[in-house]
Amino acid sequence: MKKVEEARTVGLGDDIASALLDGVEPGPERPSSEIAECVADEHPVLTGRARCRFQREGAEESWLPCLFGVRPRPGDRVLVMRPSGEPHGLVVGVVDGFRRRIEPDPRAAHVRRIGADEVIRIEREDGAPMIELRASDKGATVRLLSKDVSLAAEGSLEIAAESVSIAARAGGVRVKAADDVEIAGEHIHLN
Repeated sequence: MKKVEEARTVGLGDDIASALLDGVEPGPERPSSEIAECVADEHPVLTGRARCRFQREGAEESWLPCLFGVRPRPGDRVLVMRPSGEPHGLVVGVVDGFRRRIEPDPRAAHVRRIGADEVIRIEREDGAPMIELRASDKGATVRLLSKDVSLAAEGSLEIAAESVSIAARAGGVRVKAADDVEIAGEHIHLN
């Protein structure tokens, strides 16, 4: 490039200056994959882009498209690959994701607002009550109104919350499994 600038300042013209580029060696070839850091995840115009910082000679940043389903957050280390013939990289995965992922809320298909003195009730065809949903000071309260209730799933069933409490008002609690039963906790208290 220095030769081209010298040729222009001497007045040789753009044709001769560009002819000098033919003898210039190409720069170092970039690797087909490398690790970068995501520094921004919202492009001002385009969707599915992440601004990535590469630690090469001096920090270099650029907006790169992300593989479908890959959503890096600022601070994540990402894997960037360059398909053959493509000058720019493509973010194909998150290597280290230190920030808690917040999944987008699903779009509500139907919304019904209820007051403190209202409930949403589901009844059987014969009018027998089955389920009731009401608002309370603590949040939502779901009541199963049938005398006997069965909760079943074809696959696995997971219950998750900040804390879980199971209480039987009258009678015992029975746990039955066709395989091992695991109880894991910091302290396990038994009567």
